[in-house]
Amino acid sequence: MPSAPPRLCPHHGPFTGPRCPSCSKTADRARGTRHARGYDSGWVKLRAAHLARHSACLVCGTTMGVDVDHVQAIREAPNRRLDPTNLRTLCRLHHNRKTHGKGVKS
Repeated sequence: MPSAPPRLCPHHGPFTGPRCPSCSKTADRARGTRHARGYDSGWVKLRAAHLARHSACLVCGTTMGVDVDHVQAIREAPNRRLDPTNLRTLCRLHHNRKTHGKGVKS
């Protein structure tokens, strides 16, 4: 099977694959690790417990939820990071819509 032709990054030149590897590394370093963003072992345990109790997407109600969303973002309310009342289960579609600014009605 033939491979795709190289793509051109305006900053680093030609590359193959979906994203420029140099730009990806820079963006990943700026974003920080999951632990630095507040997703540590405490979060992993809380997330698992939340999904065990609330498995369906809060918006559509029929799709199995895979993402546990903070109603108030960690940046806005770091003290509510592990607050169970600040969580809601969303399917991937609705979580991506919320995260990327298209809004979610709940």
